[in-house]
Amino acid sequence: MANVEHHQLILVSSNPNKAIEAERILGMPLLRVSLSLPEIQASTIEEITRFKLETAKSRGLSPLIVEDVSLGFDELGNFPGPYVRWLLESGGGKALSALAFALRDATATAQCSLGYWDGGKAHIFDGQVRGMILVEPRGSQNFGWDSWFVPTGSKQTFAEMTPEEKDVFSHRGVAYRRLREHLQVPPG
Repeated sequence: MANVEHHQLILVSSNPNKAIEAERILGMPLLRVSLSLPEIQASTIEEITRFKLETAKSRGLSPLIVEDVSLGFDELGNFPGPYVRWLLESGGGKALSALAFALRDATATAQCSLGYWDGGKAHIFDGQVRGMILVEPRGSQNFGWDSWFVPTGSKQTFAEMTPEEKDVFSHRGVAYRRLREHLQVPPG
């Protein structure tokens, strides 16, 4: 667990919900630093994550984590994918609902890409979950598109799940468990 034993791991995110989930899944406290990191327009979230990581590293932060998420319809070739944030900011959940309604097949893939800088080397950890985007949201609508996404193997949206259930099913949970294994943090 290089550097993390001596320096608190930093999560660069303006979203406190992401920090709560990350701490719970990693089983360790994080220092959340709210920096405005530019989001380049790129076709993959890995490219966006690498750019965010380079930008955060240039601020002298170490060890650190950045993340980016994607949600895309299979029928639309993973659109909106890494642009889901912009879709939600411009049209809200209604825009996501309209796309799900208009498609014959609303299956989708949720993806989380974590960039981890240990002070000497960059690492990328990816988590993907397949599921369905709903026309009508279910559950609390306070965290992104959680109310519209039902992961395969569940009958509930992320928003209807307990935090612990969501950790098991979510794309973020998969990515952070991979990071936890890399850091050699025992499961909580």
